[in-house]
Amino acid sequence: TLLYMLIQRAGTGTLPPPGFTVPPWEMLSRQWDTIPVPSSSTVICGPAIVTLGHDDSEADDVLPNLREDVDNHIFGWDNESPRRTFEVAAFRAEWRPITNREFEVFWRKNGADGCTMPGSWVYEDDEVKVRTMYGPVSMETAQHWPVLTSYDDLLAYARSKGGRLPTEVELRLFFDTYEVGHEGGSNTGFRNWHPVP
Repeated sequence: TLLYMLIQRAGTGTLPPPGFTVPPWEMLSRQWDTIPVPSSSTVICGPAIVTLGHDDSEADDVLPNLREDVDNHIFGWDNESPRRTFEVAAFRAEWRPITNREFEVFWRKNGADGCTMPGSWVYEDDEVKVRTMYGPVSMETAQHWPVLTSYDDLLAYARSKGGRLPTEVELRLFFDTYEVGHEGGSNTGFRNWHPVP
């Protein structure tokens, strides 16, 4: 969330992280251009039983025998307790996030109908660029990156494709079923202080 907020303000006084060099965007862009498109754009998940949350009582944190127990302690926010189980029906999901280029095409076609320009984009030199912590980059460079925009705009995009956004439980099932962590070849990485392919 913090990175998302910083990117929304990038170029308006937010400074890049000290000690980091500007990524070689053009070279990286050429690499991203070579990533093959998945053989199928969607996958079917479920039906399944999904568990969310945990049974971590905040009151236990002050008990003498648990106060220093870091190894067996589960960290969670108060809205993650108690553990809950859900039945998830089968659903179809896209393999990868909506890209800047895909959303740009939609936005240019539908912008006048209530779809706003993402806050992570900026007009500069008469063109749309994508904000980064190092300053704006061209849409050509950022075309494969996942778009950072509002829920309402993502919902409008999904509906225009005949779909919808996944529920939290469906998303959890997708993440638990497929290798989507950084080490597993995530469909979105956060290298270079920005979500990239």
